[in-house]
Amino acid sequence: MNLSRILGTAHNGAQFFLMRKKLIILIFLIGSAFMLCLPLHALQIAAGHNGPIVLIRLVHPQDTFSLGFIHSVEHCPVWDHIMIDDRYRLVTYATEYWSSRTGLPYAAFGNEDFSVVGDHFRISNMHRIVPAIYQWVDARYKNVLCFGDGTEITLASLAGNTLLVMKLVTVTLYRYLLIQGQLFFH
Repeated sequence: MNLSRILGTAHNGAQFFLMRKKLIILIFLIGSAFMLCLPLHALQIAAGHNGPIVLIRLVHPQDTFSLGFIHSVEHCPVWDHIMIDDRYRLVTYATEYWSSRTGLPYAAFGNEDFSVVGDHFRISNMHRIVPAIYQWVDARYKNVLCFGDGTEITLASLAGNTLLVMKLVTVTLYRYLLIQGQLFFH
């Protein structure tokens, strides 16, 4: 065997593996850049109209959450139940409350169902599309956000006693990770 031929083959083989390694790295970088640009849907909560984002959470169709609070006038619990529909909209599908006076519902409308469940009232079979939720949060009113997976957040812990604006947004994976990083280090 010719030694130069063996060395030449080894040299070409090393170049082949080096080129293959560079190609794999290039494919990984392009794939990562593509993934970072993918659109995601998230529930975003901001302090006030133009305030900082205080929570962002990825959502999918049929995800649910509930907002609970003590009514400021009637001083009774209220729970609004909301789901994400197939078009990524917030839809109130039920509400429960322990009084039916000032500022609280007194009847169901359209195809909604009004019922008495134990010690409180419930309106179900609702389909009220809500573009955004404006919730005045005050620790005295025990505002809480409960996700369908059991996660519970005391809303006053996010930004204190203030107006919170909750809405669905479309963000890239890059933007989502950036916001999560800012919230983590805040």
